[in-house]
Amino acid sequence: MFSCDFRLYLNGVNLNPMSLYPPVNVPVSPTTPMISSLVRWDHSDSWDAPTTAAFLERGSGGSFHGSASSVDVDVASSDSEDVYLRDHVIDGRMLFPATGHLVLAWRQLARMYNQPYQHTPVCFQDVHIHRATILPATGRPTSSKKDSAIIGLL
Repeated sequence: MFSCDFRLYLNGVNLNPMSLYPPVNVPVSPTTPMISSLVRWDHSDSWDAPTTAAFLERGSGGSFHGSASSVDVDVASSDSEDVYLRDHVIDGRMLFPATGHLVLAWRQLARMYNQPYQHTPVCFQDVHIHRATILPATGRPTSSKKDSAIIGLL
């Protein structure tokens, strides 16, 4: 019955599901039965909750093999694997490629699951890059609290 409605919604049509039901006057009458007696918690599964120490440990090689990491970009050395970035110049500025940010996120996701990124399928959706990351000709990029474009790369 609702499959057509769902297909319309997935194609961008805004639907009002409240038009399918009769209007409800709020507050409801005192004789309205409560549903709390019908809801039961299922305690058959046990879930581990990390301690604060274990959670903070993740960034230094904990259970997710390091959920935080740093990436050094070296364009100054001609022996560096990043030397190709010298050619990525737009309006006279050497920029870190926008797709590079996606690859870094992809590699970090694969690292968290201890898999090679080439064998970890991903789908990026609704990506917004607000500004370019400018690479210095020498040294390494720096960031400040205002500079959110490269926080996470260092």
